[in-house]
Amino acid sequence: MSSDADTSSGKGQHVAIKKPGELSTNQTAAGTSTLPIVDDSELSELVPITDTPATSPPVRLDALFPAYARANYDSQAKTRNDQLIEEVRQAYLGEGLALYIGAGVSMSLGLPSWNELINSLTVSMMSRQVNSAAQALETLTDAERAMALSTLLLAVKEQPPSQKPILMLARALKDQFGDELPQQVAAHLYGRLSSPTENVISWVMRLFNPKLPRPASSFTLPVSPLLNALVALIRPQRNVVGVQAIINYNYDDILEEKLRQESVPCLTVTSGKQKLTRGKVPSYHVHGVLPVQQYFSATGKSNRIDNGNFVFSEDEYHSEYADPYRWSNLTQIGMLGRHKGLFVGLSMQDPNLRRLIDVTHRQYPEVWNYAILQRATKAQNDDSKSIILRNLAEFVEENSFQKIGVKVIWVDDINTDVSSVLARIADLPVE
Repeated sequence: MSSDADTSSGKGQHVAIKKPGELSTNQTAAGTSTLPIVDDSELSELVPITDTPATSPPVRLDALFPAYARANYDSQAKTRNDQLIEEVRQAYLGEGLALYIGAGVSMSLGLPSWNELINSLTVSMMSRQVNSAAQALETLTDAERAMALSTLLLAVKEQPPSQKPILMLARALKDQFGDELPQQVAAHLYGRLSSPTENVISWVMRLFNPKLPRPASSFTLPVSPLLNALVALIRPQRNVVGVQAIINYNYDDILEEKLRQESVPCLTVTSGKQKLTRGKVPSYHVHGVLPVQQYFSATGKSNRIDNGNFVFSEDEYHSEYADPYRWSNLTQIGMLGRHKGLFVGLSMQDPNLRRLIDVTHRQYPEVWNYAILQRATKAQNDDSKSIILRNLAEFVEENSFQKIGVKVIWVDDINTDVSSVLARIADLPVE
């Protein structure tokens, strides 16, 4: 492209420097125009030459976004939370509520997160696959073997996070363990809940060899303030419609065991073939279940665990997405369309869950769901850049969730703050 065309478009224009008394014109596509002409002495006055770059005063984010500064935003957030909690409370009292339970509840009891579970299973797989390591372990004493496996587990945890999706890693584990996968998952899921009388060596050895018998002493259910608050919320109250159903996305059934222990009637449901019992709150394990009592009562020769619709790896999740008439999908859609929902311990990032919520809300726009989510960072006593950016991100995320029919109740700590939210919904004293 010619320089004339560049000049006519406004690109590459320049100021011509002339000698005293000289006149200059520039030919352009639009015709002849005279450019401003300055001499050398005038140039330094127009464009001062300096070694120090010009500086501007810093722009404060709290001045640009006053609504998201700490004082303003915290006040608005509290008002919004109070309003949403009251909406859930009214649904709980007079309409009925569906309760959706995720990994955050299990983690409050000391169970591993999804990533921790995958890491632990990976170590177990590695200890089997590396022949040289396996042969070396066979020559060690129980104490030495436990120490070696613990060191290996720690090394895996310290590795940088894999760039591969976690479900791809889960699929590799499924391929390696085969039919033994549910028993392996149960061992690594409940390994931290070993009996108080069991020593560390026995626990580590059993963790990596699920066929070893469980300790003979009785198993004690773990507790947490969050679990206790959930039990109080689910417990039937006079003249209160209350929780009508539980959708449990966890493999563990500790919530149901705790309900039975507290004499709250409930039924663990793992397929559409089961008949519901009047007067019992159904707890649907749509991704399968590994009963904790069954695990601890199993022997070395009989380790089979009934797991229902066990969904663990990538291919199994693909099957969930692809089949709209699958029992798990129909169950979730039925609850989402029938009752307002409260999500506890879920990140709300599962694409299939979000799809089901979105589709159902389009059909039943009057039925809203509420999710208790933990903030990215705790509130600070200042208007730092990170706090204002966090508040902006929350606003954007709230709007995104509302598009699919979910209202967000923000908390600073999932383990402590959620209990008080649940107590307010159930009109119970806050512990």
